[in-house]
Amino acid sequence: MLMNQISPFAVFIMGILLVQQTSAWIYGFRVCFVESEGSSQCQGDRNSCSGWSSRPRWTSLFRDDTDDRSGGCNYKWRIQGHQPRKFFEYRLCFQETEGSSQCQGTRASCTGWTSSPSWTKPFRDDTDGRSGGCQYSWKIEQRPSSVVDSDPVCRICFRETEGSSQCQGSRRTCSGWSDTNSHSAAWTAPFRDDTDGRSGGCHYQWYLDCIPHYMKPYCDSQNPCS
Repeated sequence: MLMNQISPFAVFIMGILLVQQTSAWIYGFRVCFVESEGSSQCQGDRNSCSGWSSRPRWTSLFRDDTDDRSGGCNYKWRIQGHQPRKFFEYRLCFQETEGSSQCQGTRASCTGWTSSPSWTKPFRDDTDGRSGGCQYSWKIEQRPSSVVDSDPVCRICFRETEGSSQCQGSRRTCSGWSDTNSHSAAWTAPFRDDTDGRSGGCHYQWYLDCIPHYMKPYCDSQNPCS
């Protein structure tokens, strides 16, 4: 009955106010992940983005269950930006939540903040024919900082450091910057996980690289610039 008494104009104004309020909450950066091979060993959500750093939320869970079956998982990451603000700094966090013995090393860690950047702690993927797999997700967090006095651009860097033949493709790569317009250039180069019963595994680390935009020409595509 009450809704019938509200004019269409009032509903329109309420909608605008709601959009404006929501827009004020959403700013900063988010991380996106995609798995592009599509093997049955690559399970869960193969394409998802985290919440924005102003309202952090993990990406949807992706499950790695690679083993001796044919196929593997191709991974790529990127960073998206939306109205990033001065006087904030950022960090990237990773977690593995299944807890199988095949998921080794540090299962939950974050990079350093923008003012003191660092890699996440090493995580080791050793999935094989045993029961269980590894469930991955990522997010970006922010906090106020008087040190960061310019609007930053950010990108994600990835490295694999064990060097097993089961760890294929680009073992050291950085994505395009968060202000990159080209969809293909925005992602890291593909890394392929083909872990199985053979000896060895893959050691993964991530790095959130945030810099003033004028520094971009001095950065390469494989190593953090900050």
